[in-house]
Amino acid sequence: MLLGKTFAPMTAGILVCAATLLAMAPAAVGAQEISAGEAVAYGAWLQASQANDIPKAVETAEAYLKEFPSGGYAEFLQKWLAQARYTTLDAAIKAQSMDVMIKTGRRILATDPENLNVLYALAFNLRLRELMASPPKFDHAQDTKDLSQKAIALVESGKTLAGVQTFDKNATLAWLYQSQAMLAANEGNAKQAIALYLKSSALAPDDVAIKGRNLLNVLAMQQGDYTEAAKAFNALPEADRAAAEPSEAVKAAREALNGEADALVETAATFVAFGKAKNLPAATVDKVNQVLETVYKGRFPEDTALEGLKKILADKGARAGA
Repeated sequence: MLLGKTFAPMTAGILVCAATLLAMAPAAVGAQEISAGEAVAYGAWLQASQANDIPKAVETAEAYLKEFPSGGYAEFLQKWLAQARYTTLDAAIKAQSMDVMIKTGRRILATDPENLNVLYALAFNLRLRELMASPPKFDHAQDTKDLSQKAIALVESGKTLAGVQTFDKNATLAWLYQSQAMLAANEGNAKQAIALYLKSSALAPDDVAIKGRNLLNVLAMQQGDYTEAAKAFNALPEADRAAAEPSEAVKAAREALNGEADALVETAATFVAFGKAKNLPAATVDKVNQVLETVYKGRFPEDTALEGLKKILADKGARAGA
């Protein structure tokens, strides 16, 4: 699994099993009088609970509490519901039911907004099942963005996962920021996406699954920008481009093209050096290296032996292997 290094397994301390409360009889209502309507509402919950239909039992418990917030069974059902939602969330995660998972998780967070365990579970599973799918899916993009941002804020404030002995703050933030970068890219905000990818990589500089993917995603965006800049430059009259005293339009187009080339060379060279140091698939490294050499030659045609590029790769290789 791509995030195997960063994901702490969901233990009983994280998603609490509700089996104990499900087996309990309701607390005595004492002398409080129970109306016929309240008895019917409670009976609906009891029937669903005895049938072990947890989703239906959750629904009927919520209906009871909405209509009878101070009813004779309210205290018991509030406690039962709090635990039953964890059971429902756990089941939704296992069934890969994103809609139920999000709905249940948000209901827990409505009363416990700083529950990092729930935020982590939601953000991680949305990432795993959607962003990391092939091809990526963005069916719940806004939910993923919102939940990841909230998780980031809590982790950066110093909060850790309950029930987890060894919580890796940087590794967790790395994949959360990577998720944010993928969402920004999907929204067409390449500048923001690249900044988020760089932040993610800085938090996990040796993580192949994080930094390797980040570099490839940044490279893909930069290739698109470079291609567009090249088209804009080549669209100018050849005579203007070859003139001894180029026009302002030619200067601006050349500067834009060189800027995109420099950015692409930086990212591609970083990936090639990182890929060799971390033994990434040779075919992928070679493909990126071909792009690197092509762009470098266009940027520095005078360097026919590619001595400058060799130096860049040597420097980056030394740092990647350190």
